[in-house]
Amino acid sequence: MPVGLNPDEHELLARIAYRSYVDARTQGQIAEEFALSRPKVGRLLERARTTGVVDIHIDTPRGLDLDLEDRLAEAFGLRHAIVAPAAEGAAEQRTLVGRSAARYLERRLTDGVRVAVGHGRDLAALAGAFRGPAATGCVFVSAMGGSPLVDAPTNPNEIARALADASDGTAHSLYAPAYVADGQVRDRLREQDAVGGVFDLAAGAALALVGIGGTDDECTMVRSGCLSAAEIARLRARGAVGDVLGTYVDASGRAITAPHLERVMALSLEELRRIPAVVAVACGPEKPLAILGVLRAGIVDALVVDEPNARAVLELAVTDRAQGS
Repeated sequence: MPVGLNPDEHELLARIAYRSYVDARTQGQIAEEFALSRPKVGRLLERARTTGVVDIHIDTPRGLDLDLEDRLAEAFGLRHAIVAPAAEGAAEQRTLVGRSAARYLERRLTDGVRVAVGHGRDLAALAGAFRGPAATGCVFVSAMGGSPLVDAPTNPNEIARALADASDGTAHSLYAPAYVADGQVRDRLREQDAVGGVFDLAAGAALALVGIGGTDDECTMVRSGCLSAAEIARLRARGAVGDVLGTYVDASGRAITAPHLERVMALSLEELRRIPAVVAVACGPEKPLAILGVLRAGIVDALVVDEPNARAVLELAVTDRAQGS
């Protein structure tokens, strides 16, 4: 007998729990059968769980850690956190994260929804695993310019087209580089309908997909030729730990004000904040600090990440609190 229950209490809780969990009866039906109020039935079912009369076992797939997801979401005020299981190699890890992100996106899309699309290998992995939702008429819009120096699938236009093709949706491409010579060139380009119109569509999206970039010498922005190794080194010296759509943040989530910002052809952090749901996808051993900084910037509503990064980010947050950061 469960501790703290007399035989009559044990029997009543068992009967009510059986009706609820085995017979699938509603609390209203149970209340009528036992001459109880609905709130009373709810309290008795809760007591059945807390006393051990009901022992719920969920057979979760190997590697699924729902508690870790809940802790990550709670720590950073996220609506959703999806954690892909750890993998042996970088390629397999990115595949698992991309698959998790694709399944999440398929569940979130609704008829006619407009999605702003960022860049990078993690979003390319999402696009590669995307099977298309039940929703129809989805619109995918590039939120950043591209670069000819990286693999085509990692450019926003290619990712948007892949998502549109898989869902019988529509893609709007941004025919502009990710970085231009200076702020004047950027402003002139954004004044053109072919460019400014796409930015307007992206800024008015209901959902945004973004990657989280690092600040190492092999990061996407350096590999794409958008920034030089010297420029990324200067950003690191100013405290930059990661970027979203070319805007860098420090470990506290503050945007780094730097000359390169005038050259970025992408939605700004402020424009991202106005999008109702921003989904970030990230993996890779170099990413914990980058993810931490971006989460603290307050622009991300949902995060899809690998297990090692999820644990590392939580540990970094705990360490920072202990040190009074």
